[in-house]
Amino acid sequence: MNRYIVAFFLFSFLGWVWESIYCTIREQKWANRGFLYSPICPIYGFGSIVGLFIYDLIKAGHLSNMEWWMVFIIGFAVSMILECFTSWVLEKLFKARWWDYSDIPLNINGRTSVPTSIAFGFGAILLMRVLIPLVDSGINSLPEPLLDVLALIIVSIISVDTTLTISSLTDFQNYVASLDEEFQNHMSNIVDRIYSNKNSFYNKAIQRIAVFKLSGRKNRIAKQLREKQFLELIKDYYKSDVIRQMDEYIQHGTTTTLEHCENVAWISYLINKKLHLNADEKELIEAAMLHDLYLYDWHDGAPARRTHGFDHPDIACSNAVKYFGISEKQQEVIRSHMWPLNITRIPKSREALIICLADKYCALIETIRLNKRFGLRH
Repeated sequence: MNRYIVAFFLFSFLGWVWESIYCTIREQKWANRGFLYSPICPIYGFGSIVGLFIYDLIKAGHLSNMEWWMVFIIGFAVSMILECFTSWVLEKLFKARWWDYSDIPLNINGRTSVPTSIAFGFGAILLMRVLIPLVDSGINSLPEPLLDVLALIIVSIISVDTTLTISSLTDFQNYVASLDEEFQNHMSNIVDRIYSNKNSFYNKAIQRIAVFKLSGRKNRIAKQLREKQFLELIKDYYKSDVIRQMDEYIQHGTTTTLEHCENVAWISYLINKKLHLNADEKELIEAAMLHDLYLYDWHDGAPARRTHGFDHPDIACSNAVKYFGISEKQQEVIRSHMWPLNITRIPKSREALIICLADKYCALIETIRLNKRFGLRH
């Protein structure tokens, strides 16, 4: 799985380089061809992953070696399907087109065309004969721990990047901006009222408000209150035998699955509090504590565990429904927490978005074993 993640990122980056150079030369001005903020074109990554999968099947002897014309036909067909489907999805979600082939002959609604797919067919030959063998050799030479960390970093970066991109293309950004404006106006009114009184007590108070700084003692009190409120929210889960079973399995590094779930719950709780996202606190913490309730050791090397990254959200959700009767909203939160690895399970609520981000952050910190230094509870 880590090999495919790293390959996806590399080919997405190469696709971005190719598209940006080609369009810059054609338009004679800088053209950033990425859909996301980072320098990647995911559509090239997905297409190349199809090629890598076929390459693996040939290498394992499940498929016979392909002639160049067979590779060309597959590349032609895959590019037409990917371009058409991706263009349609982006247009439906964001009411915009990232490419338009309407002025090219033999096009399909401007989404894809025969000439461009022919070019991609020849590109598939280059991919299968040269690029994939090179990338495969390079990835296989990496030590496994380094590959683990690389994959986690890549998933974290793409998750945050995709979330920010979608936020900027939807009403979420306007909603956050309106909240910020309301808060700033409220604070300005408070500041104006306090500055109208010139005695030293008020001047000291306004200095604290202006820089949003509390004394060390007040900071400690605020932290203790947050921890007390959080412990009150999670205490009942530790009474459950099912929940305690998670402590028998390692999740990342030396962190158990139960400790990971508490870490995710804690970071989710802080994100919600500090960013004033107003997510339902009870549902947020419950979904975080149950999001990895799959109850097995995914490191045991069993063949069924090879797709753990894709499968465990559904398994955890089924267990959470069975033992705790969670709501439909919480089920959606748990099923979508591995996005964008599970590309079709997009977070659809504030709770889902918060847990998706918190899970990536905790997984990365737990893997490099710097839990306490970066604010985790275990």
